[in-house]
Amino acid sequence: MKDSPEEIKIIKDFWNQRAETHGDECNATLGEKHLRFLEIKTMIKLIKTYKPQNVLDVGCGNGYSTIKYAKTFPDISFIGIDYSEKMIRNAKKISPPNSSFFVADVMEPKSFPNADFDLILTQRCIQNLGRYENQHAAISNLIKRKKPNGLILLMECSKDGVEQLNRVRSKLRKKPKEGIEPWHNNFIRDNKLIKDFGAEIVYFCSTYMFLTKVLHPRLSKWGYLLPNMGNFGYDRLYIIK
Repeated sequence: MKDSPEEIKIIKDFWNQRAETHGDECNATLGEKHLRFLEIKTMIKLIKTYKPQNVLDVGCGNGYSTIKYAKTFPDISFIGIDYSEKMIRNAKKISPPNSSFFVADVMEPKSFPNADFDLILTQRCIQNLGRYENQHAAISNLIKRKKPNGLILLMECSKDGVEQLNRVRSKLRKKPKEGIEPWHNNFIRDNKLIKDFGAEIVYFCSTYMFLTKVLHPRLSKWGYLLPNMGNFGYDRLYIIK
């Protein structure tokens, strides 16, 4: 079953409202500032490692992270797409010369820019699709736009990670954390991406998650600064080759 037009409109309206409220701010797509910075820092390391010539950022929101990448790598071409017209409007206001932004829908491949890409990335985009059938279709659409030796990096939230987190909290006699998965999200089941797409899971925010979600939220700055250790947390990176 696919998301209904009403469901799609409600979620899209939510993101358009976020665009109006937050403009070009870093918290337009995630209110947790240090986790947002950690995602960006991790992606910058990966872009530096893989050395792509062109990158497609899917669900780029207001382009905050895309613009960071474009400024860090001026010799790489970056294209950001999002289905929120107001997010893309904000992104276009400050885009550097090696970046461009378009309104496009991950569920509608005909709306994509007419190019194939060395690297395709998402940051909490696929989880906005309410059912796995739609997530599967969206990822399949991305694979079709990947060059033969290219990569897809999906930085998405995991249901398995939320359950893991609450098991650890329970062992420490802490209450489960409620409301981690927002109303407009459907977090990923790891085994589905492994089975269907051969995804490799990279845990990039284990230290951050343990400090902030198990010990105390005020440790977020330390979670950002300290090196990653272990396989923990619900914000995960899925690599599809």
